[in-house]
Amino acid sequence: MPRLSLGELAGEFDFAKIGRAPAHFVPEELDMLNAKLLHLTPYSAVAARLPLPEGISGEAFWDAIKPNLAKLSDAADMARLVTGPVTPVIEDAALAARAAALLPPEPWDENTWSLWTKVVSAQTGAKGRELFHPLRLALTGLEHGPELKNCYPLIGRDRSLARLKGETA
Repeated sequence: MPRLSLGELAGEFDFAKIGRAPAHFVPEELDMLNAKLLHLTPYSAVAARLPLPEGISGEAFWDAIKPNLAKLSDAADMARLVTGPVTPVIEDAALAARAAALLPPEPWDENTWSLWTKVVSAQTGAKGRELFHPLRLALTGLEHGPELKNCYPLIGRDRSLARLKGETA
């Protein structure tokens, strides 16, 4: 289990638990440990080093992106997902057009994504992957990324509408 501070780690340190085998440095293990630590790290610990999109709450942004970070420097790419420019990938033009027409008014919160996708699903008949994959590609231009439930309110209505129409925003 990763520890967020040297004090925590030192509190558990015990020479009796150290084996005699030589230590092996495995960079991949360090990368995995770094990602786990980032996923546990509170906003207050990274606030000064986090590239924040203009007009976006730092804590909301951090909570939305941290499960997808391997390194803190990845946050800059995640910030571009929110503020753009993102070139959308329109996999299903009819679904994207209908979804754009059904965008709710702002303000948006963590429930907006779920409510909106239920309406889009009811209106189009699309479910599961045939619903969520085209929406993710249109809104982020990526196959994978942060959970849209958390990221969608940060992207906002204007950028979402432009991206669903196939415009870089």
